[in-house]
Amino acid sequence: MQLPNFPIDKAYLVGGWLASAFWGAFTVLICIWGLSVSRNTRSRTHVAFPLAIIFMYILATVHISLVLARLVQAFIVHVNDEGAIMYLADIGAPLNRAKDMIYVSLIVSGDSIIIWRCFMVWNKSYFIIALPVCMVLGTAISGYGAIGHYFLTDPYIPETVQWAQSMLAVSMVTNILVTGLTAGRIWYVARKLDAESFGPSLLRYRSIILLIVESGVFMAVSKIIEFTLFQLAPDDGLDGLNALYIPLDCMPQIMGICPTFIMLAVSTGLSSPGTAAYTGNGTYPGQAGGGSGQSSRALMPMVFTRKGREMGTDTTLAVHMDPETKKTASFSTGSV
Repeated sequence: MQLPNFPIDKAYLVGGWLASAFWGAFTVLICIWGLSVSRNTRSRTHVAFPLAIIFMYILATVHISLVLARLVQAFIVHVNDEGAIMYLADIGAPLNRAKDMIYVSLIVSGDSIIIWRCFMVWNKSYFIIALPVCMVLGTAISGYGAIGHYFLTDPYIPETVQWAQSMLAVSMVTNILVTGLTAGRIWYVARKLDAESFGPSLLRYRSIILLIVESGVFMAVSKIIEFTLFQLAPDDGLDGLNALYIPLDCMPQIMGICPTFIMLAVSTGLSSPGTAAYTGNGTYPGQAGGGSGQSSRALMPMVFTRKGREMGTDTTLAVHMDPETKKTASFSTGSV
């Protein structure tokens, strides 16, 4: 089946427009998160995540600036000599090399953050993240290796495509794997505590929201779309379906937005640094009214916290006791 023709100049125009919209959303989200952190003194102890988010925002801002610069070069400076299509298809152009270098750095940073979140949700299990960490290293090696071929006299060789394909494939599988691990852990903890807490509805809906936000579903779906379009794109970008360049320009912003959503959920109290968000430590059924009849089946949470100074971490043991059965359920959680 012959694929429809989607010119590379149109793809970069659409991609630049969407990327600017995502950058605006990223900027607003960063401001909201900053205000939330400034009002929450506890969030100030978490240093690694905020620094990573700020670093990614700076890189994303530089990336969108380079996207604009390339569009100006293509449609204004080089429109009469080589034409926009020939300029945009030149992967060895200095602006494109710099832009793709930042792209790979953001991909590696974003994948590392969701792996760290998975690590915390799984109570700091090194076994769980061993394979994803190796895959991130593979993403970095293949990504920077692909850009290294941009410096060749003729970068349009099969090896360049193979390196880039490896980077996108490994990053996609990493996101799918980590998303599945995080979502599975959230579902398991929420389901177990749903049965223990006698407050299923509130906990269930909050868990669904956290399942979507914290597992990075949006990022994983974006990766799948990006890799699919890469498989359909021509090698030289001169003809055929070049829709790949739309998600390529948007992905750096998406890779920053998703981790920032996670940090915003933690700083606003919707989530917790570990799995404590799924224990339903808010108002339990029967606690709000205060009557003896209403509170007879309420679970009373007792939280014990052991804080450490290393990396601002703490470990929380949440114990839920049923007043009638005197049964308890405890779940340990870690924080970033």
